[in-house]
Amino acid sequence: MKKVFLFLFLEISFTGLLVFAGKTLASEGTIELESVTGAPYRCFAASIRMQNLEYRIPMTCINLIYPADENIFNYILWATPSAGGNPLKLGALGLGRGEYKTKTSFSSLFVTTESNKDTKTPSGRVVMRGDIDEITFLKEATTPTPETEAGEEITAGEEEGQIEEAPTQELTTRQKLGIALRRAGIAALFALVALIGLIFVITRSRG
Repeated sequence: MKKVFLFLFLEISFTGLLVFAGKTLASEGTIELESVTGAPYRCFAASIRMQNLEYRIPMTCINLIYPADENIFNYILWATPSAGGNPLKLGALGLGRGEYKTKTSFSSLFVTTESNKDTKTPSGRVVMRGDIDEITFLKEATTPTPETEAGEEITAGEEEGQIEEAPTQELTTRQKLGIALRRAGIAALFALVALIGLIFVITRSRG
């Protein structure tokens, strides 16, 4: 009986992974941090989630001003968690290039100028900010236009007996959202069933 529930748990977990395998993660994308003070500095960053579930964020900046203010030499990068809560400190910008790591999903990045580089919470002035943009290149599949050997495009009815294909209807944003919600609901149901099965196995083993 225990082997049956263990097999069921592993199968449901694997199915849940397949559901989300092809979905782009919310915290993967590019971030353009622009000045909110009128100064000429700006930064560009990209966020990619690695196989160890850690986000890697390489970043480059231009036109950083030192000192940022009187006796202030530190530009500190922060992330805004997607789930809410306190900002997450990623590290100092240094001379404008660096790579940062976090396992926390985030929706935006911002930079403050701080007198103390070891500060745990943002207390200085916010000088740059940017929201994460999804990687559209990975989400939108493109279909190449069929061509003849001479490089000419094939037009409808050009060849005798050509089969007409019904026009495909592009999904609307609401339809895409509905599909995503249904997939999320299925995955949540699988996870709940797996959790109930795991609790049952643990209870039986203790009994």
